Parts: sequence; structure tokens; C-alpha cells
Amino acid sequence: MGVGREFVTRVTKSTLVPTLGVVSGAQQINEILGRLADGDRTAVAPLFEALWPVLFGYALRNLGDRASAEDAAQEAFVKLCAQAGDFDRARDGTAWALHIASFEIRTQRQRVARRRETVEPVEAAHEEPGAEAALELRQAERAFDAAFAQLSVADRDALGTVDGPASPAQRKRRQRALERLRVIWRSLYGES
Repeated sequence: MGVGREFVTRVTKSTLVPTLGVVSGAQQINEILGRLADGDRTAVAPLFEALWPVLFGYALRNLGDRASAEDAAQEAFVKLCAQAGDFDRARDGTAWALHIASFEIRTQRQRVARRRETVEPVEAAHEEPGAEAALELRQAERAFDAAFAQLSVADRDALGTVDGPASPAQRKRRQRALERLRVIWRSLYGES
């Protein structure tokens, strides 16, 4: 991610080229993307100025964490500039940028999920949980049981059958059931 941060720093320190006339934000982004697609490197700074709030806001709404959102938005902007030659002027430039950002948001979510799944050190794995930890575990189990009970019978069955390799249809049913469980959990207990 260091490359993205360096790139953004260079862009924000460069001089901005003003656009002529009064145009809407979407028209301005389309015009700037068109210039960049034609090879005009001076269009990078105005594009950053016009798109950064959109990309960062979109990433922040989807990720909820400023640091992760910043990383995803920076990576999306770098990829957008790298793929500028592929910009189709018949399409909306903002939608194209958000499409690229969506992939970066998904990638960032996967990175965060991998970081959360770290293995405990060997010493900590053999420690016996204290009374406080046992109480927290019981409370978490009760909270899960309450959320799980709100699922439909079909969703509970989809989540309960995990023996052997699953067919694509079974995996999709599990994925949808898990998403519904997440929604229920968030409605009951918030984002934690």
C-alpha cells in the first residue's frame, strides 16, 4: 500500500489545472477521465480532487473504518489511473470509478478478515480461561443462540449441514443464510 500513499502524496502536492466553464461534478469527472484516457497526465490532479471525496466516502460507508477506507480508496484511484486508457466515454465516469472501488473494498474486507484470523501464540493457547472469560463465552453463546433462533428453518438447516464437500447450490444457500444471520446479529447487537 506504500505505492498508493506515495502516489496520492505526489498528486495532492501538484498544481491543479482548473476546468473551464461551469459543469456538474459528473460531467467534470467524465471530461477529466477523457483527458486522462487521451494521455494528458496533467488531468491526474484534477481527477483526484474531483473523485477523492466520492471514492473515500463510498469506501468509508462500506468499510466503516477510516484507515481501511483510505487504503481502499487510494488503491482504487491508482487502478483507475492505470486503467484510464480503457475508459469508455459513453459510460458514466463516476459509476466506472465506483465499480473499480467496489473491487478494492472487497479486497480490503478480505485483508481485514485475514488479519482477524491470526493464530494465538502457543503459550496463550494452553492457558485456562478465567471465570470472566467463561462468563463472556456463555453470554456470547446465548447471544448467538438468540440470533440463530430468528432464522428460518431452511436457513438453520443450510447452516447446520456442513458434512463433506458442498455443491455450489448448498454453498450459495449457506452464504445467504450467513448473510441473513449477520443482519439479524447487527440488528440485535450492533456492529461488534
